[in-house]
Amino acid sequence: MNTTGQRGLWMIAILAFLGAIGYVALRPPSSAPIAPAPSDPTTAPVAAAPVVPANPFTQPAAVHSERNLSGDWAMEGLNPARTRAVETPIAPPLNQQRVIVTASFEEGVSPPVIARGLMLLETKDALNAIDMRTGRQRWAYRQKGAYISPAIAGDTVYFRAEQANQGQLVALELSSGRQRWTFTPKRLSAAANNYFGGHLTSPVVVDGIVYVGAGKELYALDAINGKLRWEFSAQDFITSSAAVADGRVFVSDFSYFYAIDQNTGRLIWSYPAHSAVYFSSVATGDLVLISSGQNMIALDVRDGVRRWEKSVPGKALIPAGAQGDIVFVKTTNELFALNRGDGRELWSFRDVNYVSLPALTQEYVFIVNGMGAGASVAALDLATGATVWSQAVPRLATTAPVIAGRAIYVRTTDGRVIELLS
Repeated sequence: MNTTGQRGLWMIAILAFLGAIGYVALRPPSSAPIAPAPSDPTTAPVAAAPVVPANPFTQPAAVHSERNLSGDWAMEGLNPARTRAVETPIAPPLNQQRVIVTASFEEGVSPPVIARGLMLLETKDALNAIDMRTGRQRWAYRQKGAYISPAIAGDTVYFRAEQANQGQLVALELSSGRQRWTFTPKRLSAAANNYFGGHLTSPVVVDGIVYVGAGKELYALDAINGKLRWEFSAQDFITSSAAVADGRVFVSDFSYFYAIDQNTGRLIWSYPAHSAVYFSSVATGDLVLISSGQNMIALDVRDGVRRWEKSVPGKALIPAGAQGDIVFVKTTNELFALNRGDGRELWSFRDVNYVSLPALTQEYVFIVNGMGAGASVAALDLATGATVWSQAVPRLATTAPVIAGRAIYVRTTDGRVIELLS
């Protein structure tokens, strides 16, 4: 694919994956640049010790007494398979609202990550831990660079930060924000490729191993000490974050989609795929959903055989989630529900401007749709796609909603996180 074609797909991917895209993100207009210019690859990320400044957040309203803190959304996509599907029942309408934080920071681009009673928020050049009970900041870790996108496993949080085509994966103690280890990949993107692909991807943690892509490599790191377990070399620059299921790690580059042995790093199979930059594949049952060019393809996880394919003329499709026998794919402004077995379309939802990645329960599909003054949070019926509830939220950001406990969480363009409860 020529450079112009790659740039077009890259821009579509940005709009489609606000919030923890593997390595690109879109911020609303502001006086600050999105990221340092790629023409200056000399400035390395600079990390400082965690600090606990005077609380910059406003005091929240009293916590609802029946709020369930047991449910976690511990990484982008919820789980290693990136299905975005929870078992917790949430019944709209969600008429109760609570402002978890109000910050003076520039809007972050990643959805919140919530685990062990803490909410982790990416803001400008920092990762912030907010106590879910009090709304107070527990700690903040300053890290130069954008696209922080954390993942939590046990009492450790893992995030990547990148600036001027240099970056690190950092592991912090969740309770205190103290640094445990860092990992610097041997390369990221390249000027020869116009800095498309190859950026640090969103980490995924499974069975004591952290998987992260960078450059043309996928790394498996010991979650405790950051030591390299194995390294897989792809044919081209990595273009998606990893998903993990059934003993396989799934990742894409510009030429192939790979299934890699989770324990050894050995290639199990590969599938020729056209250039596409997207957040991650979605693994569900015996299928893995991938982007290839503008199409979405369902492959057999065992051998990589194509089971079915979905296309929408003139639109680029990306995997968006899975719940039971229904899988979800989306364009920038349309969400499709498909039969997992054969790819048959069950229903679709369209907005004139934008539809986010979903957060899925067993009955409802929660999305952010629209932009600006017309943006809202909506619940769609999982089986039919009918809108059963919609709530406008002032200055709602286009980052995807997340579910933790019995609440939905969304971000706003002025730095707030809104908790929505039934």
